[in-house]
Amino acid sequence: MLGFYFSIILVIGILIMFIFKYSSKCNQLVDQLKKSEDNYRELEGKFEAVISSLENRVNEEVANNRQKDHTLIQHSKLAAMGEMITSIGHLWQQPLNSLSLLIQDVKEAVQFGEINDQYIDQFTQESMNQIKHMSRTIKDFRKFYQPNNEKTSFSVSDSIEEALMIFSPSLKEHHIHVNFEFRGQHLAFGFPNEYSQVVLNILMNARDAFIMNEVVNRRVDIMIRSLDSSIIVDFIDNAGGIEEVLLPKLFEPYFTTKHHGTGIGLYMTRMIIENMNGLVKVENTEEGAKLSLIVPKAEAEIDV
Repeated sequence: MLGFYFSIILVIGILIMFIFKYSSKCNQLVDQLKKSEDNYRELEGKFEAVISSLENRVNEEVANNRQKDHTLIQHSKLAAMGEMITSIGHLWQQPLNSLSLLIQDVKEAVQFGEINDQYIDQFTQESMNQIKHMSRTIKDFRKFYQPNNEKTSFSVSDSIEEALMIFSPSLKEHHIHVNFEFRGQHLAFGFPNEYSQVVLNILMNARDAFIMNEVVNRRVDIMIRSLDSSIIVDFIDNAGGIEEVLLPKLFEPYFTTKHHGTGIGLYMTRMIIENMNGLVKVENTEEGAKLSLIVPKAEAEIDV
C-alpha cells in the first residue's frame, strides 16, 4: 500500500515537473514572441522609413526631370524665337517700305500743293492697311507662343499652315519649295500650338540639311493621311538622308549632327507628340528622309 502511494506521489511529482518545464518553455516562447514582435515592428518601421525615403527620392527625381524638360522646352522655344524674329523682320520689310514711301510722298505733296481731303483719306487708309498687316503678324506670332494648358481638338492642317506662314521667309531665302495641299481639317486631339512648333522644328532641320549637304533643287513634301483612329503627317525631303547608324539616336537629348546645333529640337518633337499620345517615326528614302507624325484623331480620344 505504501508503495502504491509512493507511486502516485512520484507520478504527481513528475507531472508537476513536466507542467513547470512546459510553463517555463511557454514563458520563453512568449518572451521570444514578444521579442519577435518588437523586432517585426522595428523592421516594419525601418521598412516604412525606406519606402518613404524612396518615395521622396522618386518624387525628387520626377520633379528634377520635369524641371529638365521645362528647361529643354524653354531652350527649344528660344532657339525657335530666333527664327521668329528673323521672320518678323522679313515680313515687316515690305509694309515698312510702303510706309516709308507714303511718308516721303507727303513731303512732295506739300511742296506741290496736293494736300486735300481726298489725299488725306487715301494716305490714312493705305497707312492703316500696312499697320494692320504688321499688327496681324505680331498677333499670329503671339498666338504661336501661347502655351496650351489643356488638350483640345484642333485642325492639323491649320497648325501646319501657321508654321509655314511663320517660316516662309526662311524657306524662300534658301530656295526651298514646300508642296502642301490643304485638304480638309483633319481634327486631332492635343496641343495645337505645340504641334505647330513641332512642324517648325522639322522644317528648320530640313533647311539645315539642305544647306549642309549643298542640295540644289530643294523640296519638302507634306502629306496628310488618315489611318483608323490616327492622323499621320509625312514630311519628305530630298536633302540626302541620314546615316543609318544615327537614326536610333536622332531623338535623344543633346544629340546633333550640326556644327552649332543644340540637339533638343527633335527631342522636343518626340516629347510633344508622345504627350499627345502620339508617335514619331523617321526613315530614309531614295533622295532624303521621311519623318512621320502620328497623333490620335479627336473623335478617337473623346470616345475613350
